[in-house]
Amino acid sequence: MFASSTTPHRLPLPLLIPLIALLAGCPRERPPERPALAGAAKGWNVLLLSVDTLRADRMGSYGYRPKRPGPENSPRMDRLIGEGVRFDGADAQRAATWPSLATVLSGLYPSGHGVLENGYGFPDGLPTLPIELKGSGYQTGAFLSNMCKANHQGWDAFACTGGEDGKTVERAIDWGRSREGKQPFLLWVHLFGAHGPYYNGGDLAARVLDPGYDGPLGTKRWQLDRVHLEKLALSPRDLTHLDAIYDAAVIGSDRHVGTLLDGLRAAGKLERTLIVLLADHGEELYQHNRYLYHSCSVYQDTLHVPFAIVAPGLVPAGASVPQRVELADVAPTIYALLGVAPPAEHGRSLVPYLERPGAGGAGKPAFSEYGLGPIRTIHEGRFKLIWNPQEYQPVCIPNAPPGHYPIAPAELYDLEKDPGERTNLALEDPARVRELARHLDQRFAGLPGTGKAKRQEISPEQKKRLEALGYAVP
Repeated sequence: MFASSTTPHRLPLPLLIPLIALLAGCPRERPPERPALAGAAKGWNVLLLSVDTLRADRMGSYGYRPKRPGPENSPRMDRLIGEGVRFDGADAQRAATWPSLATVLSGLYPSGHGVLENGYGFPDGLPTLPIELKGSGYQTGAFLSNMCKANHQGWDAFACTGGEDGKTVERAIDWGRSREGKQPFLLWVHLFGAHGPYYNGGDLAARVLDPGYDGPLGTKRWQLDRVHLEKLALSPRDLTHLDAIYDAAVIGSDRHVGTLLDGLRAAGKLERTLIVLLADHGEELYQHNRYLYHSCSVYQDTLHVPFAIVAPGLVPAGASVPQRVELADVAPTIYALLGVAPPAEHGRSLVPYLERPGAGGAGKPAFSEYGLGPIRTIHEGRFKLIWNPQEYQPVCIPNAPPGHYPIAPAELYDLEKDPGERTNLALEDPARVRELARHLDQRFAGLPGTGKAKRQEISPEQKKRLEALGYAVP
């Protein structure tokens, strides 16, 4: 009688023992080696490209799929981001251009670098990317559309326009073309981007994205400021048009980015170039306190920003990092990739994330500071605390009525369940409030330079320029 075909066959013990020994001696397949990126971009150029007021959630690379007619928001920036590593959880240290960009250049929180408000200047001798890289043999050029009079230091070439992105891009390309020799460069280009009153979009919103609108909103500052000064209540139809004029400004900014990249590439200046793309902050767009802009905001609509690093042949293309990071990490990461010794910083190098995107733990907490006012935030795990124990109430635009942007002494949000920060849990969970407030104090206790920042006097001319951009000068 034959055995069933399902009966297992067993090797005799004398044959099994040598086989086990043979298998035990076989070398196991090793996991792929982790690439070492520290210093891997030594001698490379650096292009730091910052775009004002660009919300991460309005970019295709961050998942935005508009339901309106018309073009996509950010195809050129999305393509660039796809060539490198995208950071999905990047937070700014202030929702205001000057403090935020000073953090990018210094790796310090605002209380460390001292540029606490729009209109403040860099303290003399503050270690920044242009100063440190110039000392390492780099030629440095900055071409900006905002943050013009900030006591910028360390730049061989510097030019700034009042929101004219086309001119800024043209000057940056001309500087790139004029460079000769093998000396590496640091080129910083800051575009006015999608900043109010959103004129980078021209008439695209009225003509294509949302035709037929006849309400109070438009791409003039007085039209937008009325929402605050007259406490206008916007209807769903108004908000649809607000989205359209903001999207149009993103589209216009994206085209400027494309022109810049095409011009530098045609000039042969993007070879062996580390490209860092980021925004200084986002925009509220009526999400909290009926506020359209950003500089008063302490919410994720303005603190969560797009951020990507592109280095062809070094960092993996199309990768993403889910962990939370900060704009204070930008300068330490650039120094680490270039192999340049960093100055004292509050941020940390993100090279480990670039070496193995997606690996690692939950990430570190992110922090923000609101000028000389005693407001700080901490974003740790799924929770965020806005800590305002002295009940400071900011003024958001010139001549705004008092109390137009109330911030509670403590606001606690579960961002996993409540990403829009609508339900304040502070009264329900006082223990967590105390714990996060303690973490805030621990973070800022003893940091280099923290607490030494002072109020700066802003000249009448500077105040006039800032108010023309819609900023309330403290």
